[in-house]
Amino acid sequence: MNDTHIVSTYDEDLNLLKTSLTELGLKVEKQIFRSVNLTKIINLSDAKQIIEDDNEIDSLEIVIRQQSIATLSKRQPLADDLRKIIVALKICSILERIGDHASNIAGRIITAKRVPDSYQTDSINQLGVLVLQNFSKALSSYDQQSKEIAKVVPSEDDRINSLYETCFREHLHLMMEDKHKESIGFCTQMLFIAKELERIGDLSKVISKEVLYNLEGKYER
Repeated sequence: MNDTHIVSTYDEDLNLLKTSLTELGLKVEKQIFRSVNLTKIINLSDAKQIIEDDNEIDSLEIVIRQQSIATLSKRQPLADDLRKIIVALKICSILERIGDHASNIAGRIITAKRVPDSYQTDSINQLGVLVLQNFSKALSSYDQQSKEIAKVVPSEDDRINSLYETCFREHLHLMMEDKHKESIGFCTQMLFIAKELERIGDLSKVISKEVLYNLEGKYER
């Protein structure tokens, strides 16, 4: 079946919306990548830049919302086309929230300032790498309109949740074992960062579910 519309500008509107949303996703992916790197090598200048760059994500989200509303009002879409636009609006909002979480990680790094000598684990960075990989899958599932990729994301999120629980227990143990109380403040910030990463993982799973809804016309349980 040919999905091309009689009015070519209608297809242009839908393609522009998809392109803009993919662009937003790539900007968010870059923000996650930079934030995760901060958990391995602290760089306060980079952290401040990440927070500043979140404004670009906020601005692009507004543009996409305006594009979506304009297409809805001009074309009055039905069925599949209406679903595409609604899903794009939802994913747009999710991406903006993920950008906020990446910015929050940078803020936590600024608060932490430096790594104590007694802190000898990279589990938070490992968690971040998993989260970034799964977000990339969720974004690819939208860009490629792939059911197969979308269906992988929830199972990968189970691994993220498991590692998050490990990180939580590990950092509580580190704080209890720190006789000189040198790492408690830093570990507390790292626990907050782990939670931000876990939320990005959850939201990536939501993106994959929206992609499946767009492709199948029903929500997966």
